[in-house]
Amino acid sequence: MRITTRHDDDATRLVLAGDLDMATTAVLDDSVAAVLTTTRPRRLVIDAEGLAFCDSSGIHALMRARDRAQRQGTSFVVANPVGIARRTLEITGLLDVLTTATPPAES
Repeated sequence: MRITTRHDDDATRLVLAGDLDMATTAVLDDSVAAVLTTTRPRRLVIDAEGLAFCDSSGIHALMRARDRAQRQGTSFVVANPVGIARRTLEITGLLDVLTTATPPAES
């Protein structure tokens, strides 16, 4: 798993490449924590176009990222899921939940 961080105007984009599975979820967890702690973006985008595989632990990592972002008032979205990663999100019923920008939770 490789994660590249890109900063836009009001968003931070984490570009994923490789497999998001039990062996690599900590990499995503750490990257999300670092971005939300240091840059506190208005919007966090997880770019999944380069994600070759995503298992249930990867899905849980994406949900943790979403929850963490929302708790701190950051909008969250998974962008560009393709292939097996997209299919996994479809099967679990999370495609629309994670690929539609979620506004921060009301305080």
